[in-house]
Amino acid sequence: MKKMDEMDRNIQLRSEEWGYRSASLALAAWTLFNCWQTLVEGEAYHPLPGLILCFAACVQGFSQLAIKQKMISGDEEYREPNKLLWTVLAAVIIAALIASVGTYFMMKAQTA
Repeated sequence: MKKMDEMDRNIQLRSEEWGYRSASLALAAWTLFNCWQTLVEGEAYHPLPGLILCFAACVQGFSQLAIKQKMISGDEEYREPNKLLWTVLAAVIIAALIASVGTYFMMKAQTA
């Protein structure tokens, strides 16, 4: 495998950026179209494109936090708490709260 210089790395990063943006845009359009079909035409809702979009955004955000934390880990000027850990914990807690509230309302709707 050939070692990339700065120009090749820049080209690689820009092409990955365009690929990520176009995939995210396509998933967002697919999600909105599916929501429109569900609301207007009464078809079944398919959550897969929305879940993939959320997963991609979360991976991008978490990796950005991890890379930033790794870059400033040895620097004594920047002393920050572990933002990645706190963000992951907050995301898990929020997901658990949303799932429990949704389950509560689903169970309440079934008994009524």
